[in-house]
Amino acid sequence: MTTRLYYADTYLRAFDATIVERAEGGRRIYLDRSAFYPASGGQPHDLGTLGGVAVTNVVDEEERVAHVLAEPYTGDDAVHGVIDWSRRWDYAQQHTGQHVLSRAFVEVAAGDTKSFHLGDSAATIDVEHEGPGHDLLARVEDRANEIVWEDHEVKTRWTTVEEALRLPLRKPPDVEGDIRIVEVEAFDWSACGGTHVARSGQVGLIHILGTERYKGGVRVSFVCGGRALRRLR
Repeated sequence: MTTRLYYADTYLRAFDATIVERAEGGRRIYLDRSAFYPASGGQPHDLGTLGGVAVTNVVDEEERVAHVLAEPYTGDDAVHGVIDWSRRWDYAQQHTGQHVLSRAFVEVAAGDTKSFHLGDSAATIDVEHEGPGHDLLARVEDRANEIVWEDHEVKTRWTTVEEALRLPLRKPPDVEGDIRIVEVEAFDWSACGGTHVARSGQVGLIHILGTERYKGGVRVSFVCGGRALRRLR
């Protein structure tokens, strides 16, 4: 079993671990503990280095995490990992912004988010709505940015399914066992395993790029934080 350090600390940029298994000639590495986030829940995997070798993919294999390397690692079992911080920070801004934007859609437009995808240049949410017009989108965007600028604490905790169902979750959990809850304080509660900023103010800005009809609802494209700054610039 891999201890997943990113659950406890999104801001952990480097860590030490022990290799417990090597596969594919040393190009697939398993550790006792890891800060590398594997692709999951609409969020892509981290990049970085392990023992000085580039990590090109991180795979969630249920009880453990596989680190796929650009070339075989032949060093000692005691290994040092370094996270690509710019990528981690960008994804944390986008993912936290998604939680805020999805709740704003519920409050302002009565539209539930059905799925989320985080791409390299923009993120999308698929919302159950006939198609919000410009004025309604502006109100949703305004509400989302109010929460950003109010600088709410973003807290995570583990709880049981029974306890989670007593919270005002935006959508019911679809997993069994203990559940990780991400709360944008006093605004949004979601079951989520992703990486997030510590306060909503660190999202910086949420900017809706546009919408399109998709599977009976609407797909909303948006950017947050540094991506929003670069796009608006």
